[in-house]
Amino acid sequence: MTFITPGMAAAGIKATGSVASALTGRYRPTGVPRLGSDEDRAEAYRRLLDASARSFGYAYQFAHLRREAGRAANKVLLGQLPQAWELSSELIGALQGVRLCGSVHVIAAAETLVAVTGDLDLNERSADRFQQQADAVVAARDAFLDVCREDLAYTARWWQVRRRIKERRFLREQAER
Repeated sequence: MTFITPGMAAAGIKATGSVASALTGRYRPTGVPRLGSDEDRAEAYRRLLDASARSFGYAYQFAHLRREAGRAANKVLLGQLPQAWELSSELIGALQGVRLCGSVHVIAAAETLVAVTGDLDLNERSADRFQQQADAVVAARDAFLDVCREDLAYTARWWQVRRRIKERRFLREQAER
């Protein structure tokens, strides 16, 4: 007496195949970034940090040369204008990457960083006022970096007591130097 009919066997094989295909369909090799994954977000954040650093450095040199050399620098600066446009478009593209895969608080910090970087007045005659603007860019970059570290869980959590103690000890030793 057979308890398994051919129809039941076919249904069993089909069910086993669908379970196996569901398990293999979830397979994600390590090191391959997926949209919204930690690797993908870290790459987008790094790209924005790099683009903002390049844009800020270029703007800082541009403004310094304009302030120190005056009208004599106009030809040099006019020749470097396409590079400035390229850097600003790279900065906007990096911001779009953060908007694509970042969380809400990271996106807000990124938009603040890009806005402050864009607000640098390259024609500022006063070195002190330009330095205040530059300090605002550095503060926005540091705030963005802190938010990114928190989002990617690079900072110690409240339950990681030993890690927090080590970090405090390290910071105390750095402050004593």
